[in-house]
Amino acid sequence: MIKSFHTNTVMLALLTILTGCSWFGKDEPEYLASREAESLKIPEGMDSPTGGRPVIIDVPEMRMPSGDELEPMPPKVVSTAGQHDTTTYMAWSPEGVYLKVEDTTDGFAGKLRGVIESSGMNLLEEDETGRYKFQYSHVPAKKKGFFRKIKFWRDGPVNHSGIYQTELRKEGEDTRVYLLYGDGSSCETSTAEHVLGIFMDQLG
Repeated sequence: MIKSFHTNTVMLALLTILTGCSWFGKDEPEYLASREAESLKIPEGMDSPTGGRPVIIDVPEMRMPSGDELEPMPPKVVSTAGQHDTTTYMAWSPEGVYLKVEDTTDGFAGKLRGVIESSGMNLLEEDETGRYKFQYSHVPAKKKGFFRKIKFWRDGPVNHSGIYQTELRKEGEDTRVYLLYGDGSSCETSTAEHVLGIFMDQLG
């Protein structure tokens, strides 16, 4: 009885192995053996069948993130603390960080020129819409200290020097000030925060 049980068990195991080999080895997917059929012939006097129309999904083009926007960390300035107590603060949008000013676009365009010049930046181009191109020379602050000196393998301070331009956008009766590179491309978040922060300090 026991011998018969062992024999049946071994036979069942062999059958399972052989079946598995046929599943994964010799058998081919059904579509490999399929053949293309002839076109459907419609009898005279009858209409051809109409298939469903394809659905076209149109997705508007979005700006791809770049630079430090690819990092999983949230931006430093989701909104500036105490924004309800000031007329100027920094905030975040899908287009990046911007400076929010409680003033009309037309009214602030003229003020922005004075802010740029009073910040020690070299104004290169301007127009009445508030698009100012300027050159900024960043002088990083030097940090001293024992631990700072021994960490010699770390990178030096970030230098945000370069040519930039502003872009003003209406938000109701207020204005959003975005910072772009000189060629019109989007600035990295850290650079925009730095330069717009200087403007915010000048505006008080």
